Amino acid sequence: MTAIRLDPEMVAAWADVVNDHNPLHLDPAFAARTRFGHPIVHGSLLVALLCDAASTPLPPLRIRFRAPIPVGSTVDIPDGLPQLEVTPL
Repeated sequence: MTAIRLDPEMVAAWADVVNDHNPLHLDPAFAARTRFGHPIVHGSLLVALLCDAASTPLPPLRIRFRAPIPVGSTVDIPDGLPQLEVTPL
């Protein structure tokens, strides 16, 4: 199992990679005024981490996010993908 902390620096770096600078992911003051109340991690970053953790090529995936993951959270990616456990802030 691999624990990965999704800190603001990682999220900002990912925003640069995918050219998605939505303030919902990067600006705490903006995000505080949304229904989430805080910045949330890009879904594409989570998918990339899952794909990277897979030891074999993944088949086409249908992914449903059940809840947003706050920036600063730690995700545990188990060896037996596709489960993803989230540790709240």
